Order: sequence, then structure tokens, then C-alpha cells
Amino acid sequence: MTRSMGRLCSKILPVAAAVLISCGSAQAGDPGRHADSCDFLAGSYTVVGKELDSERTYLGRVVLRRQGECLQVERWIGGERLQGTATIEHALGSDAADVLRVRFVREGKHYEITYLWRSDLDNYARLSGYLYQPGIRTETPGMEVLFIDRLQSAHPRPSSRTRAR
Repeated sequence: MTRSMGRLCSKILPVAAAVLISCGSAQAGDPGRHADSCDFLAGSYTVVGKELDSERTYLGRVVLRRQGECLQVERWIGGERLQGTATIEHALGSDAADVLRVRFVREGKHYEITYLWRSDLDNYARLSGYLYQPGIRTETPGMEVLFIDRLQSAHPRPSSRTRAR
């Protein structure tokens, strides 16, 4: 390495480290850091899914409503209405990607769905996830995909600045 390159690195490295540290601490200590993502995800969705431990498929509706730091969930599938909660969590620890974790009870059994999300081409959320019972191993988890229902959705088209991941 040349001397001039070494001097440049010695000036850039401390600045880069400071930026990384400040970004990480701001994310970790800010309880409202998921507010934009919750706003982005709130809405009415068409759900297409496959049942847990089965090959049966279903079609229904899911509504995510903002309430405080989390989302309230209502699910209408096959004439059955279920309610639950959804929170944004880290999938595998503090350094992992954010996921939307939905929890609900059906017939006395606890269920979770872990969704990943992205923007579709119209800047609405599109979610996909696995349905399972926490703490119980399965070879065939349930699967779901949520598509925004623009006619039923409670929020207008998101702006590009609230676009999530």
C-alpha cells in the first residue's frame, strides 16, 4: 500500500466506523423504529394459503390494523373469523432481517405465521410466510401469500418514502 493510500484509509476508517456504530445504536434503542413499516403493512389483503400439515389450500381475507407499536389482525378464511396480533421482530436475532410475526389461537391451539415483505410494482406491501405451531416440529408447514386488496384497503397508495425494504 502506498503512503497516500494509507493516509486516506486512516481518515476514512474512523468516519465509517462512527457512522456504522451510530446507525446500529439508533436502531436498537428506538422503540418507534418500526412505525413506518407498520404503517406500510396496514391494510386489507387477499390471502392464498396452504394448511399446516396438509395439501389443502384456501382463499380468504386478512386485515392488518395499526394499534400502538403493533398491528391487530383479523382473518376470514372458510367462514371462520380469527383475531390475533402482529409485531415486527428479528427473525434470527438482533442482526437478522425484520419479519412480521402474526400470532393467533384457533380451536385452543396457538399458531404463528412469519412473513417476509417487499413492495409490489405499485408500491403496496406483498407478504409471504410460513404457518406453524410454535415449539412443534413439522415437515410440511402451512404457507401464505398476502396481496393488497386495493378496493377494501383502509390506506391510500403509499409514497415512495414509506416504501419498506
